[in-house]
Amino acid sequence: MDKDSPDLHQDLNALKTKFQEMRKLIGTMPGIHVSPEQQQQQLHSLREQVRTKNELLQKYKSLCMFEIPKE
Repeated sequence: MDKDSPDLHQDLNALKTKFQEMRKLIGTMPGIHVSPEQQQQQLHSLREQVRTKNELLQKYKSLCMFEIPKE
């Protein structure tokens, strides 16, 4: 391939443009500025919420307050 080919320069410019667009897009992603430690804290908190809610669901199911329709 010829290094001075106009097609090559066009393809390289298109690739460069795509990289620039992706850099801008990555910068606007939510949570990109959150540190790994903060992410771990959020994950721990969310897992704890899921555990608590699952426990409550099991408690409510065991109370038979809800009638489960039989098919």
